Amino acid sequence: MSRIRLALVLAVLLVVALPGVAHARIIEYQVQLSPAGGPSGAMAVVNVVLDSADTLPQTVKIPVPHGAALLWAGEILGGAPEDDPARTTTVEQVGDMDVYTMTLEQVHIGQLEIGLAPAQLEGDRLSSTMTWTNPGDEVQLSASVIAESGATEIQLTPPRSGDVQMNEAGETLHPLERRRLATGESYVIEASWRRGASSAPVTTGDAGSDLLPYLLGAFIVAVLLLVVVMVREQTKGRRGSVDQ
Repeated sequence: MSRIRLALVLAVLLVVALPGVAHARIIEYQVQLSPAGGPSGAMAVVNVVLDSADTLPQTVKIPVPHGAALLWAGEILGGAPEDDPARTTTVEQVGDMDVYTMTLEQVHIGQLEIGLAPAQLEGDRLSSTMTWTNPGDEVQLSASVIAESGATEIQLTPPRSGDVQMNEAGETLHPLERRRLATGESYVIEASWRRGASSAPVTTGDAGSDLLPYLLGAFIVAVLLLVVVMVREQTKGRRGSVDQ
């Protein structure tokens, strides 16, 4: 699987300091949805960006949709992806979100990479939805969608806001409308497109996938670690090049 860098300006999340610790000053949360990005379904990258004046370490809480599979958590140094330090997390469910806690020690950008439910496929049209609900104080959220190579007739909600960028793999980055979210307010990302001849096979949640549970059951033990590594490598490779 090719290494394609995800935009550093991806992802979403609310980060709140634990009781007894000075509250981290959040500049922005960033979410990037990639409906065809993972080997076993859709995936997303969620970043939290703190004020650079904040003294580190800072303990933050990062919410993601309940049930999302955590693939990687750590800090984004801005250099070689393999140098990004992973961080230990704890998690608790708050409403319809899973809230991960981790500590930023070196830089002011933290990231979670998560696996989501498979995209839907009707004919040659792929679609995926992600909802992020803010369980904390009002916060700014920016979002974007990565469309696979060969995608056409792309439909996005919220509407695109900004220039489309393409990486070396032919994927396109579509920035969406930036919003400030009040406590309890949700940001819903909906993305769909027609798949082209160059589109890679993806696991989907369409009606023709009745055999999938049996296949997964047969191979889950053998491939679990491989899938996690592949997603991590793909995401690290994608991170940043769409910015260039």
